[in-house]
Parts: sequence; structure tokens; C-alpha cells
Amino acid sequence: MNTVGKGAMTRHRIGLALVVLTLVACAGVDSYRGPIRVTVSNIQVLESTLLEQLYLVTLRVQNHGEEPIAIRGGSFDLEINGKDFGAGVTDQAVTVAAYSDAKIEVRMVSTAFGVLRLIQGMRERTDGSLQYEISGRLSAEGALGGLPFREAGEISLPERTDAGAAE
Repeated sequence: MNTVGKGAMTRHRIGLALVVLTLVACAGVDSYRGPIRVTVSNIQVLESTLLEQLYLVTLRVQNHGEEPIAIRGGSFDLEINGKDFGAGVTDQAVTVAAYSDAKIEVRMVSTAFGVLRLIQGMRERTDGSLQYEISGRLSAEGALGGLPFREAGEISLPERTDAGAAE
């Protein structure tokens, strides 16, 4: 009975060692890369129907690391004032050189409800700005599970003018 206990203990230790080695190996895959930063560079309306809108979103990807990053595509979600606005995907491939940046064009879909939430958010804000958050994952060579990102910022809106107001 003692030998059965020792065998189980040995298997347990081997299993634990394999888990630790796997975690260390996974951490090592991405550890040579510095963090990436993804920001919204431009949004252009491509198509608009009653129920959904299609946008072309230009993302700027910054590589803060010493090694180039070969991106094979990715996906993202965009929130405005804490509410879902749209989601996008791309299969565009680009290599971002070390300590450099590149642009990726992504098609984003927003529903009519997303646009209504945007309009409501614009009316609620008295400081002339909108808060946004973009999050997602870029598929890259050598990055097991991809490169996740999350960035938040503020968009300043143009001041409202009353064109027909008396002076």
C-alpha cells in the first residue's frame, strides 16, 4: 500500500512539474516582445442601412519591443461611454518593426442600437467629449493565443453652434 502511495505522489509531482513548465514556456513566448498599443486612428462610414452600419476603422499598432511583430489579423470591440458600439475583424497581415508603428484597416459593424447609444452619449456629455475603449486580440507569429490589447481614451467633439441663432 505504501508503494501505491509513492507512485501516486510521483505522478502528482510530475504532473505539477509539467504544468509549471508549460506556464513558464507560454510566458516565455511573449516575454521577448514589449507591450503593444492599439489606438483608433480614423473611422470612415462605408455603408449604412436601417439596421446596421459598416465602417472602415484604421487602427495604429505600436510595437514597444525590440523584436518585429508579424501580425496575421485580429478582432476588436469598441465601446463609447461604457456601452458597446461596434465590433470588427481583419485578416490583413502587417509586420510592425521594433520600436515602430503601422496601420491596419479593419471593417467594423455597428447596429442601429449602437448608433442610438452613441447619439444618446453625445447628448448626455456636457464637456464636449466622448470616452472610448477599444479591446481585442491580434493574431501574431510566435504569440500563443495572440496579443491582447485594451486602450481607453477621449474623443473631443466639435463645439455646437446654432446656425440660425440671432446675434
